[in-house]
Amino acid sequence: MEQSRRTRKKDMTHRAIMHSAKMLFEEKGIGNVTIDAIAENADVSRSTFFSHFSAVDDLLKQIANEEIDDIIAASVEDGRLDITALFSRLTEDTYPYPYLMSELITRSIISPGNSSVAKVFSLIQDEIAREGYEQPLKEFSSADISAFIFGAYFGLVFQKFLANEDFENPDETTDKLKKFINYIKKQEESTNE
Repeated sequence: MEQSRRTRKKDMTHRAIMHSAKMLFEEKGIGNVTIDAIAENADVSRSTFFSHFSAVDDLLKQIANEEIDDIIAASVEDGRLDITALFSRLTEDTYPYPYLMSELITRSIISPGNSSVAKVFSLIQDEIAREGYEQPLKEFSSADISAFIFGAYFGLVFQKFLANEDFENPDETTDKLKKFINYIKKQEESTNE
């Protein structure tokens, strides 16, 4: 069934507000952007903003959820999560908005309740428990391994911040993550004797 003109327009306005907010948040920082600035940049009224979002926190949550849902959708094939594809897509989405994505992911992790990042973390744990990580699972839980992989992603992103490097080419980070994930997956039994 074709969407009505009104529904399409409302959806376009919603996306315009989110896009404007993402650009402003990246440029000025989340704490420095007002609802009025977002509305003006999206060429909508303040009341239109509030017809789509209850507050800036609601907007941030919806941006995070949309990003995570897109990343998951692009990483699932035949009902199975491809962990490498997930982190490749996460990295690709991080590079245009590194400050915003880092803030969104951090907020999602520390927020109470079931967050979008918790959803991803759970999917990764399930896939690790399902296949290909036999050796590491002898010493670590699937939650531990998920944390190691997430930690590698965060470490590489924050390394760029610490070195004051530009976020221009996600391929280098993606390649390092792929190698790390493959390394963990095929890790031989450790000999700590």
